[in-house]
Amino acid sequence: MRELVRTFRSGILTYRITPPKQSYSSERLADVATAQTERIRQLPVDALVVYDIQDESMRTEAPRPFPYLACVNSTRYALDALAQLDIPKVVYRCVAPLSKQELSASFGRLNASSCLSVLVGAASRRQAASMKLTEACALAKSEYPGLPIGGVIIAERHEQSHAEDQRAMTKIDAGCTFFISQAVYSVDATKNLLSDLFYLCEAQQRRMPPVLITLSPCGSLRTLDFMRWLGVSVPRWLENDLRRSKDILQASLNICTEVSADLCDFAASRGIPLGCNVESVSLSKVEIEASVELVHRVARQLGRSI
Repeated sequence: MRELVRTFRSGILTYRITPPKQSYSSERLADVATAQTERIRQLPVDALVVYDIQDESMRTEAPRPFPYLACVNSTRYALDALAQLDIPKVVYRCVAPLSKQELSASFGRLNASSCLSVLVGAASRRQAASMKLTEACALAKSEYPGLPIGGVIIAERHEQSHAEDQRAMTKIDAGCTFFISQAVYSVDATKNLLSDLFYLCEAQQRRMPPVLITLSPCGSLRTLDFMRWLGVSVPRWLENDLRRSKDILQASLNICTEVSADLCDFAASRGIPLGCNVESVSLSKVEIEASVELVHRVARQLGRSI
């Protein structure tokens, strides 16, 4: 995965999971890790992305459709619980609550294990932050220059401010070498952002870093509401179709497949290094199974043998 990022290759395919809840017993944690290891071993992906969840309640006044429950530390889960999983790992770190010592220790473990990391700042300006995103990037760059650092890119934010490309460029200056989007359902918004970032890089005579678009199947109206709560933009016509579908999960799976094909074609025609990151935002068994099916669909689109 590190080499794929360095060579700006298109067609990177990853799978993202969320660590189990902190409240789980050690036995249940071990069972979850075993099940995830067995599932991921069967997937034709370049890397596993391990999410670091944070409480985003201050970002919006809307009630959270699913209750927030703290999860196991993402670095420890990726490197300890999933140690038997021989696949490159990309580990998210929400830096706001971390001290310099905590983040440096995490970087050290990730670097020693040939992992990559994605850094995420505070969910809201109102959130108290021990560590700012710029400080976290500077720490990684100074202490672990060989550790590839990624950032988050959000098309919805670009539609509002028309400045997400500039924000991404600032992150590139800070040391980010790749980006992962939040879940994509609005193709046009994503094309706008990719285009603006691509031509901004061209104007500044820079290579555009790889962008992994996130695809996330939706299997219920509650999951759809949760995605909207997270800030995912779902076009009105598409939301109407999903809400009225007799099989919302299958409809969503088909939509995600079409989104992947459309954006990959768009990127290929312009030389934009684009990849796909597949996830399930729900712990529902059927939605997790749908995310696995989506990985295989995208892999076929990319011409991989599965």
